[in-house]
Amino acid sequence: MPIRIQCLFALICGFALALPASAAEPRDELLRVAPPDAALLVLVQDAREHARQIEQSPFGQWFPQSALGKQILAGADLKQLRDSTAPVFAALGITPEVLLDDVLGDAVAFAFTPPVPDRPKSERAVLLIRPRKPETLQKLIAKLNDIQKGNGEVKEVVAKQHRGAEYFERQKPNGGADYYCFRGSIFAFSGTEPDIQAVIDRDAANEKPALPAKIARLGIGDAALAVIINPRHFDAELHAKVARAVGPEKFFLDRFQEAWQALDSAAFYVAVGNDLEAGLAVRFQNGKLSREARAWLTGARQSAAIWQAIPANALVALAGQLKPAELVAVNADQADPIAAAARQMLGPVFGKDHLNDVLAAMGPQWALWLEPPTATGEFLPTGVAAVQIDASGPKGKSAARDIARAVGFGFNTARIAYNASHTDQIELVETDDSDNVITSLVNDKKFPAGFRPSYAFKGGFLLVASSPDAIKRFRKPKEAPSGSEALLARFSGSATRAYLQAHREPLARFLSSAGNGSEKDLLRQFDQAATVLELVDRVEVFSRGDDSGLRLAARFTFAKPLRK
Repeated sequence: MPIRIQCLFALICGFALALPASAAEPRDELLRVAPPDAALLVLVQDAREHARQIEQSPFGQWFPQSALGKQILAGADLKQLRDSTAPVFAALGITPEVLLDDVLGDAVAFAFTPPVPDRPKSERAVLLIRPRKPETLQKLIAKLNDIQKGNGEVKEVVAKQHRGAEYFERQKPNGGADYYCFRGSIFAFSGTEPDIQAVIDRDAANEKPALPAKIARLGIGDAALAVIINPRHFDAELHAKVARAVGPEKFFLDRFQEAWQALDSAAFYVAVGNDLEAGLAVRFQNGKLSREARAWLTGARQSAAIWQAIPANALVALAGQLKPAELVAVNADQADPIAAAARQMLGPVFGKDHLNDVLAAMGPQWALWLEPPTATGEFLPTGVAAVQIDASGPKGKSAARDIARAVGFGFNTARIAYNASHTDQIELVETDDSDNVITSLVNDKKFPAGFRPSYAFKGGFLLVASSPDAIKRFRKPKEAPSGSEALLARFSGSATRAYLQAHREPLARFLSSAGNGSEKDLLRQFDQAATVLELVDRVEVFSRGDDSGLRLAARFTFAKPLRK
């Protein structure tokens, strides 16, 4: 196998590539004999076609020329892998290309059910392969049997019958055994005889499998890798854990169990088009969810308008829509640990009689982000936090004043505490910004260049930032754009790489002086991070939803597309 193909094949396995429509038929053929009640079913689809598409993609052509690609291709690990696997392939009389094309390239599944606590031998597991050329796999199995019989790992391979169908027992010298069979174009392997016999039974029944419909409902029919979860298998274990729980743990487990009992199906998945997407998809039985749970776990999603105010070159950003009053019921049952913590921590700050009004005035929009420094001589990224404040109505205005007093008190307390124990002093400076006032903590002698913690109320938002300039640049967002998904977080690999390359030396000196390692080690770590980040343009975390389900996923956009 050429070095470039080996490198790409290893990368493909790591990324668990996605499935084109042409592989649906082999997948469903395989799922026809898969155990429908398995606790977990791991499904990999159409690796062969993906290997070819990735190799021919802009990413596949560019990766060997990238810094990381050159390191991998010239690295000792790849050479060791190639040297260690070559004798195995030679002994089996097969090449990696043929193994991928003819054996593993269509569909592979592994069904697993862990043992129940009182029956440790009740574990069930079966491996299923739908090869493109069954005769190639048959020859491979025969060759493997001969090798293992020759070296003593297998004592004998015995043909057996179940319902008139043939299967094989591989007897081990220690008395153990494993089993396999071919049913049409499907190969099945298991460490337990009943699981192989069950495959034969399902094949003889020839019933329409339920798993493809479940995969379709989850919306992951084109996923290359899917780990499908059967929630009902874990009901008894969860119920026992809830029964044993006390205090805050029981409070959270009770609510988790409510959502779990309503869970119809769930799956972790990986899929690839031009980008790579990895996430969790869940479907609920809507009638079993409370109204509050439905609001959190189902329904359409849309990005918060605050994303419009976040700079495009932000290194990392998080934003969403959430009113604290919806999460923290201050007057709720005393058993609610979230409400108890809110009363204990925030009650003295705002006054317990005012706390409900303050929480109702905050949100729903909020955001946190880091942006690269903009002024010459600055090297620390600028951090910004923003939360929407609704000052409408009599209670809203009063709540906004309470929030302003609390933030101002916090800044003054930090200044006084620092000044009491340091010879250098922090000053509290107010700066006009149109119709707003920015309050900043200033200590040009000790603070790093550009670092002036500040806050202001602007455009209906409370802004807290490590520099007043970030507050000056803030613009009130307009209405949220239409869309079918809500962006929750974004990481810019390209912007972070540019930042590390531009500010690596002063950043390393600063972190080293703060006790975070030697400057030399930090510079090496920055360079390694920059090498890896060359591959990634951005990573976005988002959610999608409808009336009966939710998807939470991360989308990886690489420096070059994964498709032509």
